[in-house]
Amino acid sequence: MAKRTTLLATVALPIFSLVWQPVEAAMVRPLLPQVEKSDVTTVQSEEEEIIRKKRNREEQGGGQNKRERNREAEQQQDNRQERRKKQREAEGDQQQQENRQERRKKQREAEGDLQQQENRQERRKKQREAEADQQQQENRQERRKKQREAEANQQQQENRQERRKKQREADADQQQQEQNQGTWRAEDRKDQREREADRQKQENTQKTREERRQKQRDAEADQQRQDADQQRAREERRKKQREAEANQKQDDQKARQERREKQREAEREGKRPDETAGRPRRERDKDRERIARDPSGTTDTIELPFTDGAAVLDSDKDWDNRRDRSRDELRRERKEKRRDVRVRVPESDRDAQVGWEGDRVRYESGDRERGERRDRRPRYDERDGWRVEREIDDRTVINFDGGIIVRSDDGRRLSRRATETYYEDLPNGRTREVIVRPNGDRVVTIRNRYGDIIQRSRIDGGGREYVMYYAPEIDRDSRPTFVDPGERLPPMRLTIPVDEYIIDTSAEDDTDYRAFLDRPPVEPVERVYSLDEVKYSARIRDKVRRIDLDTITFATGSADISMNQASTLKRVADAMNEILDKDPGETFLIEGHTDAVGSDESNLVLSDERAEAVANILTDVYDIAPENLATQGYGERFLKIDTDASEQLNRRVTIRRVTPLVKPVAMAE
Repeated sequence: MAKRTTLLATVALPIFSLVWQPVEAAMVRPLLPQVEKSDVTTVQSEEEEIIRKKRNREEQGGGQNKRERNREAEQQQDNRQERRKKQREAEGDQQQQENRQERRKKQREAEGDLQQQENRQERRKKQREAEADQQQQENRQERRKKQREAEANQQQQENRQERRKKQREADADQQQQEQNQGTWRAEDRKDQREREADRQKQENTQKTREERRQKQRDAEADQQRQDADQQRAREERRKKQREAEANQKQDDQKARQERREKQREAEREGKRPDETAGRPRRERDKDRERIARDPSGTTDTIELPFTDGAAVLDSDKDWDNRRDRSRDELRRERKEKRRDVRVRVPESDRDAQVGWEGDRVRYESGDRERGERRDRRPRYDERDGWRVEREIDDRTVINFDGGIIVRSDDGRRLSRRATETYYEDLPNGRTREVIVRPNGDRVVTIRNRYGDIIQRSRIDGGGREYVMYYAPEIDRDSRPTFVDPGERLPPMRLTIPVDEYIIDTSAEDDTDYRAFLDRPPVEPVERVYSLDEVKYSARIRDKVRRIDLDTITFATGSADISMNQASTLKRVADAMNEILDKDPGETFLIEGHTDAVGSDESNLVLSDERAEAVANILTDVYDIAPENLATQGYGERFLKIDTDASEQLNRRVTIRRVTPLVKPVAMAE
């Protein structure tokens, strides 16, 4: 250590001071003169003197290490020569270094600080290493001490364990005997608890069963009270309706008398009746009236019995609207096809369905299958050949088979008063929609992967199920392309009077709407059809009669209905309620129509909105369940007055009872 200190003081520090002297000193002091040879000699003399003294001391101490001292002397001599060489090089470079110092002022300061920091870090590192070595040594000694103590303790512990072993063995024998006795007692107590638990479980089960039975009896009593209340309410409504009908009848008679007086006055004055009527009237056509009274005597296309009246049947209107040939050619073709048609008018709905397997089929419950809950509304597959033109709210305008149709999901209308609506996935790509009402009723709708309704039921709180649609065969024969089933049938031949097939609510005679709606189809029904097949096939819809709600008049481009006009639906709504009282599973189709003003797409959407507006009034005002109503808009496709101009009679809504088309009637009976 002394040698290193001496070397640092004699050689390293002078060189370091020359190389790393501060720039400020260089700037203030004049340049140092080069080191003269005499100065070096002086330094060497001092070192030699120190070495001689050291050598003398070593010689006085003994000569046993002479060879080692000689090697050290040689090493010191080499070190001195090396230092002298470095000093000479430093002296030669000193002048250049001083010149570079001015240019590298900031760099030297940073390097100087860094070097000092590194030196300090190096010293600290060595100090920490020394301290760490010392600490490790102390730790090793401490561990050895603890190990010896642990070995001694272990030996003592082993001795104690050996002494206790025999004691534990004796205690274990005694404890085993006591444990066996305790186990026997515990098993006895466990058996007793199990017997008590079974007895308590049986009592709880019996109690729960009694509570369920009591709740069921209470629910049945509540249901009976509700049924009685509903029956009283219906009787009260019917009583009020009869009174209102009597008053209305008197008012109608007075109004008819006044209109007749005005008409006679107008005839005396030479005026046309249309100019004095409250709504548009059409001049009667005598030839058409004669045919309308007995359509069975002709195979021609039957038209409404007034001037500019369009064809009576929607299927004939479809043929008239074709562009491939003229209307006369199309009508001649259908006339020829009708010559071989023989029509049997059924006497009842069941008679209309005679001949197909519906008599042997039984309804299956709408919730018979377990479904997997969905977290969102399903999206259905698109059919081949269907191209979406526009989407407006929940309505979609689709281009199909050279024409366009509007398609809407009635889930929003059915769930307006619902407390919950959820969806479930069923096997074979089907989905189930469940709408829960506040009174506990559930409306269950099962659809195939294209969105066609396979089945719709209402299940009340007591578990009774009323089926509106039931067409399971469309699920077994689900095709990617929609096929109009009416294309396979011959042209329809109407054989009953027109006023027994279609009636207007504006007629002055006292029409029995219930008897009219309750009448069977005008020709046999080949099979049960899906709701979409009925909606999109004019030929299939023509099988059932219709009521034109011409007392509901819409403004151009509007679907709004005033309450004054809504009151004109009363008699029709009452007839529908009477039919539903007899069979809650009946279904009515509400069709919306527009005149020929405007584009096809806008008219389709507007007509669908009009049909939905009438359905909402029937539900909100006249308490007809929304699931018993289906809606569809047809735009300007089925005009009542054959004109392209604005015509109020074309802006109308039609109602049909389509129950015998969409479910097996025999099953309902």
